[in-house]
Amino acid sequence: MKKQILSLLLISALCLPACGREPTVPETTAEITTEEQTTVPEPTTLPADRAGESVYQEHPELTPVDYDSPALLPKTPDAGQKYIDGITFLCDSPCYWLKLYGLLSDGYDTKQVWTGKEGTMTLAYLRGFPILDPIDGVERTIPETVAAHKPPMILITVGVNGVAFMDEAYFTEEYENLIGEIQKASPKTEIVLQSILPITPRYRGWGDITNATITEANSWMLKIAEKHSLYYLDSFSCLLAEDGNADPELMQSDGLHPNKEGLTRVLNYIRRHSAPSARMKK
Repeated sequence: MKKQILSLLLISALCLPACGREPTVPETTAEITTEEQTTVPEPTTLPADRAGESVYQEHPELTPVDYDSPALLPKTPDAGQKYIDGITFLCDSPCYWLKLYGLLSDGYDTKQVWTGKEGTMTLAYLRGFPILDPIDGVERTIPETVAAHKPPMILITVGVNGVAFMDEAYFTEEYENLIGEIQKASPKTEIVLQSILPITPRYRGWGDITNATITEANSWMLKIAEKHSLYYLDSFSCLLAEDGNADPELMQSDGLHPNKEGLTRVLNYIRRHSAPSARMKK
């Protein structure tokens, strides 16, 4: 128990973005593509995106994606910027940088990124955990915030702060509780589960957390999506390098947080792996 608590404290501390000061944002020329598609195939005609399959084959320590899973979102034509604009990102620190880099439509003032007031949160402690409601700046629990705003889609990206000490049963229980609270607060909100993103060995917590532990947790998440008839987004693969780790060119120097180019790639991946509800509207 002491070891778990110490691991949690260490990971939570390391996962925080810079607090109490304006973050230093490196310059980049990365841009989000804006091309639109007008015709979209039925979801049943779209095959699984196996872009990362060869990396899994070369690195058996990684838990591979179940490409036959009905919950796995396939590659689709570009759903467009409007699709991104309709997503609320319920996330820990790696995706909090979507706000810090100004990658969403309202830039740093975006209301689409929901997380704790320190820019992160931990899956194991989300029951009753207050997040900072970006609409009015009030701290509320996740279900209270969801009930207040009823977003059309929530993309959940949490878990990296828990994989060092949570086993499958613990992880699944907390994740399913979060899903249940969101569904109860807003039954019409569509929920998509996004994979935990990869890291590099430069991360200070490497060892307690590796891409082997992350892909194992991602496999649990995929099973949760199947069980609850939700969709799973394998964004892990779009940052993956041939060595089985995150591509260092797409990561900040801390090895944990994607850089601006990396998060731009994630956003483009989301656009090209859209939920069926978005495709049906085309």
